Amino acid sequence: MSIVDNITRGFKHKNFRDFFFWQFLSFSGTWIQNTAQSWLIYRLTGSAFFLGLVGFAGSLPALILAPISGVTADRFKRKDVLLITQILCVIQGIILSALFFSGTINKWHILILAIFLGIANSFDVTARQTFIPLLVTKGDLLNAIALNSSMFNAARIIGPALAGILISKYSEGICFVLNVLSYLPFIVFLFLVKVKEHEVSEFSSSLAHLKEGVLFAWNTSPIRHLLLVLGTYSLWGMSFITLMPIFSDQILHRGAKGLGILMGASGIGSVIGALFLASRQKILGIKKLIALCGILSSVCIFIFAFSKIYLLSILLLIMIGFCSIIIISGSNTAMQAMSPDSLRGRIVGLFSMMFMGIFPLGSLTVGYLAHILNTPTAVSIGASICFLVAIYFFVKVPKLTKQAKELMH
Repeated sequence: MSIVDNITRGFKHKNFRDFFFWQFLSFSGTWIQNTAQSWLIYRLTGSAFFLGLVGFAGSLPALILAPISGVTADRFKRKDVLLITQILCVIQGIILSALFFSGTINKWHILILAIFLGIANSFDVTARQTFIPLLVTKGDLLNAIALNSSMFNAARIIGPALAGILISKYSEGICFVLNVLSYLPFIVFLFLVKVKEHEVSEFSSSLAHLKEGVLFAWNTSPIRHLLLVLGTYSLWGMSFITLMPIFSDQILHRGAKGLGILMGASGIGSVIGALFLASRQKILGIKKLIALCGILSSVCIFIFAFSKIYLLSILLLIMIGFCSIIIISGSNTAMQAMSPDSLRGRIVGLFSMMFMGIFPLGSLTVGYLAHILNTPTAVSIGASICFLVAIYFFVKVPKLTKQAKELMH
């Protein structure tokens, strides 16, 4: 098997190929809107705190609803859940576009719509991740998750770069319209695709169902430690992305175009990291890789916080993107591999809570610290905390790997 065939082996499944392509279009639109929305907030307010507040509001629902989304993904057909969430996202995009072109949009509109989208995404992420095993064989699951991550991060490159050009030449509004249009082909795909859904059973109590998943994660040491790393990285590591407009405008003096390039640089690193993961044929050993990437990314974020050299900042973001995808997608794959099919939705729900749900707390915290201190100091504090947790996880890896082997055999 050639290197290319090995990396792309998930594409032999037609449903996954279609899922991959139409998601790419949709996610490109999402990143165009996200970048334009960040710039619009910054243009309207000039406030680091409000940037952090919108990031907090948009992701807060995941902290509350992600565990429930896991129950939903196990109790209902995941295809149906995805259809509903995608339609809600379209509605949000239409309202945002209408407010912008009517000239009535303000920061509070954006905040409320961010919460609305966050609620939809809370259920969407878990349903989407647990939908992938229905599209490929178990042997290709690691490859499919990694390819899916590469697609998501390729969209992170294209979306912000396009947004930067469109904002500078036209306005943020055109970005919001393109996002709405990007959802439509994926919705058509979901209507038409035929998959063998997981067995949907009736349960007497959703609370008991949720408790079962939480207890399994807590009592399974490798999953518990991976959730700790994810939560820390989301709270203190990834949150600096919220402040990227400030780095681009005030520190590096590159404006909206620079924002698109900086966001795209992180996406390039993430694509490289995802392709690296896709080339791996075994899940075992991935925890050591996650620990090393946790250490390296913390150092890079710390240096980025104080960098005033544009090229250096771009190179650091590429490395941060590479490490981030290893941490996030590697943890996702490892936890799904260690979980029985009947619990997969709930475990992915907890993953989503720690990955997406903790992020808003980080956005708010780092935004506030940047407001009362300064942006570089706030980001460097977060990087230091991530470094300490990564070192702790690295020390625990040998024992955790032994336990993981027992779970996967």
